[in-house]
Amino acid sequence: MTTNLPLKAGGSGSERKRAPRNIAAIVAVAALVVLVYHETLVVLWRTWATNPNYSHGYLIPPVVAFLLWRDRRRYLTARGRGSPFGLVLIGLALLGHIVSIRAGVFMTQGYSLVLLLFGLSLFFHGGRATRTVWFPLGYLVLMLPMPPYMMNVIAFRLKVFAARAGSGIAVKLGIPLARSGMTIHIPAGSLRIADPCSGLRSLIALVALGALFAYLTRGKTWKRVVLFASAVPLAVLANVIRIAVVCVVANIWGIDAALGFFHDLSGLLLFMIAFVGLVTVRKLLRCETEGEETA
Repeated sequence: MTTNLPLKAGGSGSERKRAPRNIAAIVAVAALVVLVYHETLVVLWRTWATNPNYSHGYLIPPVVAFLLWRDRRRYLTARGRGSPFGLVLIGLALLGHIVSIRAGVFMTQGYSLVLLLFGLSLFFHGGRATRTVWFPLGYLVLMLPMPPYMMNVIAFRLKVFAARAGSGIAVKLGIPLARSGMTIHIPAGSLRIADPCSGLRSLIALVALGALFAYLTRGKTWKRVVLFASAVPLAVLANVIRIAVVCVVANIWGIDAALGFFHDLSGLLLFMIAFVGLVTVRKLLRCETEGEETA
């Protein structure tokens, strides 16, 4: 016992001496990343503010910061010698960033930033430490815009399905209607299923929530995968229910009532229905939220 005390004290003193240098290095690297990607970050912020499909993007960085702080002990314990493969990822990320700027493609600039963060972690602290933070770093992808073509295709298919299924449920409820493409005709007037009613916005936000839910859940891997995957059908189902309820409201109280306050309220209702569905799936799988012992 007595022989270990001097070694332990010396080690802790060495750690204290290295701490300021480590902090300075982190600040310097962070400053360089912001300097290189400042235009990307500005455009990304503007996208969150102007594109409703990505309004949840504001929440992703704080969530990632919380997860990194929560897993800091595991990361510090797992630190080792840096991997040269990290330098390869850094080079690919910077190359992709330069090419994206030259081509005027913003989307890939954001993805190169995520790749750069993985590369920096690998290069400085090795693969074992990077594996402890793979989810927080990867979670940043959910704040980035998807390819416009993919967005349009998904939104169109969601609209078609929502119009068919939602109007079908309304008919089962006794609402007289006729559907023509994306337009639902009822005695009180016509309802047009536009892009905001496709459910894409809620689908993206719920996928982000489902991923976080699954990560913070204890249980077998297949259960966590099922929990995450259930976010997609739940979001689609919630939007179908929303369309059906809007048809009912329009038939009873008129088109103005359905497209006014209730229309905005139904968006919140959609997300609440899907969230309750996620909680229900987690209970059915008999999973539990991860406790403080992993902090």
